[in-house]
Amino acid sequence: MDAVAAQVTLQVLLLLSSSPTTVVRVLCGRPVWLTDGDTLYLRWQSGLGLLNRCSVVLPNGTETTLSDVAATVNTPANLTYLGDGYQSGQCGLRAVSVTPGVGNWTLTASSVDGRYGRDTSRVTCVAKQWPRSTTIRVPVGTAVNVTCGPPKAFYCRMSGPSGEVSRHKGQCWVHVKSVGSHHQDVWTCWSVTAESAVEVQYTLRLHAYREGAITEIGYDETASEVRVFCNVRDSTSTIVDKGDSIAVGRDDDFQSKYCRLTLPQDTKILSLAYGRGTSRYSYHGATYNDCGVSFAKPLRQSEIGRWKCMNAMSDDRVYGGFIVVVPANNTKAGIPPLTVTASKSVMVPKGNTFHVECSVHSEIDYCWLRHPNGTAIPVTVPDRTANDDRNRIGTRYRYTGEGLSFGQCHVAIGDASTSDTGAWLCALGLRDDRREMYGTVDITVSESVIAARQEEVYATEGSRVMLGCDTVEKQPIAYCRFLTPRLFGFAVDEKSNSQPPPRYAYSGQGLTAGHCGLSIDRVDDSDYGNWTCAVKILDSSGSEEVSTTVILRKPEGFTMIQIIGIVLCGTMISILSLFFANHLITNPSAKTRKKIEKLEMQLEAGEQSASRKVGARRAQNSTRVIRTPPSRSKLGSIPRRI
Repeated sequence: MDAVAAQVTLQVLLLLSSSPTTVVRVLCGRPVWLTDGDTLYLRWQSGLGLLNRCSVVLPNGTETTLSDVAATVNTPANLTYLGDGYQSGQCGLRAVSVTPGVGNWTLTASSVDGRYGRDTSRVTCVAKQWPRSTTIRVPVGTAVNVTCGPPKAFYCRMSGPSGEVSRHKGQCWVHVKSVGSHHQDVWTCWSVTAESAVEVQYTLRLHAYREGAITEIGYDETASEVRVFCNVRDSTSTIVDKGDSIAVGRDDDFQSKYCRLTLPQDTKILSLAYGRGTSRYSYHGATYNDCGVSFAKPLRQSEIGRWKCMNAMSDDRVYGGFIVVVPANNTKAGIPPLTVTASKSVMVPKGNTFHVECSVHSEIDYCWLRHPNGTAIPVTVPDRTANDDRNRIGTRYRYTGEGLSFGQCHVAIGDASTSDTGAWLCALGLRDDRREMYGTVDITVSESVIAARQEEVYATEGSRVMLGCDTVEKQPIAYCRFLTPRLFGFAVDEKSNSQPPPRYAYSGQGLTAGHCGLSIDRVDDSDYGNWTCAVKILDSSGSEEVSTTVILRKPEGFTMIQIIGIVLCGTMISILSLFFANHLITNPSAKTRKKIEKLEMQLEAGEQSASRKVGARRAQNSTRVIRTPPSRSKLGSIPRRI
């Protein structure tokens, strides 16, 4: 069947001599043109009446039955029946994701009365004439024409990472004088061509890099899987853009040594390589410099969030960063906000090295420390390939993290002194939104390799108390012993067969954890005073025994029982005082009554004298005042002011 004949429908009626009722109808269907990724639809009205079978013969010769009821077990998932059912006489096909190429697709139908027919269509599936997604890599500071979409486009509208860029005729393009970080990311354009009925969207990802290695950090997805990657390219390598894929010339001197990816919230760490993976996660990469993972959709909850991708290369550097993975058509609202993780409080012996470590799940541009005395200390990441002496921030400070791209501000500080005791602040400058985030690490510098849990401990008689000492850096100890205030000595440990004196028992997490602790039951007077806690550190240098003093004291002031007794006594005294006062007022003795009457007479005489003086003054003013003496009570007293 040639191309000309394929455009004309031929009907050939064949009568088979073996069965006079058997009729074969052979049709040559219309030609079909598809583009890679399109779905093929074939619908044939056979004219055979009620059908008992409909099938398709693929270009490779394979025949598959198309059921109008439900897909059979052996029917491929991308092939389904299309039509109004066998009773209508229709035999049709729906095929998803047709492979590019040219071939014959034949529909075969048979009726219940023994007739059958065939309809053959010449299907041409062409590959995309222009990649809908491309990637370009441009050195920072250089000029470039950013082009997007097919060259023969009639019309274009284009937008970049900073917003709308242009609308013009022909192919989409824009000239960038000097590439900066604000040009980096996805450019989108919409073009109209002779082959398109509507606008077709194309995307272009621009990576701006400094001279040297190029790092591609991100994720993409297909209809069935998600891919997270941090690939590295040598800027001197040959790079060829082949549509959706990038071909890179192999450089035997610049390869990936290991690939590590960490799921969000540090739930799992993957160490992947070509050909190696887990039941869900497989290595994704096309060159020796790639580091990526692919996994099937749908996304699990543990896979939504910030992934960390680390690609260690043969130049002794680790490239990569964080990739935020979200479900399709979703926002980052469900991703937990960024928080700073700081190392725990540290106790370090004087002269030793300690670490201040803060990190965040985001790339940072810089970090700095603030000493407890207020001094600001800038932190710079060293050159991994340079001499170790050049990798120091200062005479005491050395960066120890994996890099700012991994959000780590980790600094080792040598020659600890007591002035370093206090809260150290670390500030991290986020790369995305120019915020600073902060964390604190508490540092305690000890004069000795051991430190008392509490230098002074207070306990009442009969109570239970714990005291002791621990090694500053949790170094294991060979033995733990105590000397009581009465100079009685004994050793204790966590072993069950250890038999310290009565009332005394070991307290701690074990000698191997550097804990030397003592629990005292029913404290008595002999326990008060200076206790000596002594240990010997277990190391290869054969350290000598070290000790410290812990003072056990009685609580100062009254005890609680004494305080309760004082309160009760005070309350009884107050009640008795009020009782006797009331009794004296209501039932005074004869002697007391005479004193009261005498006092009342003196008060009355004083009042009469004062009244005469007031009357004389009023008489002078021609005003007469009549005063009535106060009446006496039953006890012969007058009302008085107390």
